[in-house]
Amino acid sequence: MIDKIETVKVEYCETPQKRSAKIFDELQEDLADWMTADRDQVWRPVTELTKEGDEFAVRALVPGIDAKDIQVMIAPEILLIKGETHQAAAEHVKLLKSVKFPEPVDPVRVHAEIMDGMLSLHVKTAKAAT
Repeated sequence: MIDKIETVKVEYCETPQKRSAKIFDELQEDLADWMTADRDQVWRPVTELTKEGDEFAVRALVPGIDAKDIQVMIAPEILLIKGETHQAAAEHVKLLKSVKFPEPVDPVRVHAEIMDGMLSLHVKTAKAAT
């Protein structure tokens, strides 16, 4: 049975500097949490980055995660995928994955969705936006 396609909200700030700073702040906070944890509770999903014409496609395997439980943040040079799983026995595992783009992208021109446990993002290159 095929699950329905769910659109994922993508966050971005007004300026590239604010976007990058916000993503790196998020990574720093998560790193601090990880450093003080008793055990590893961070899930880094398998991802694939490809270039398809004038856009990049990022695919991440996130089975069992709903669109409402994923946060996507994007800046011209980096993408951050955050989330949280709600596993049995009330145990939560954080999902965290960053992807560096080989060339700048237009963070306003991005589409993200989940279908059958696959998070798919398509983002136009900065060159395509001009």
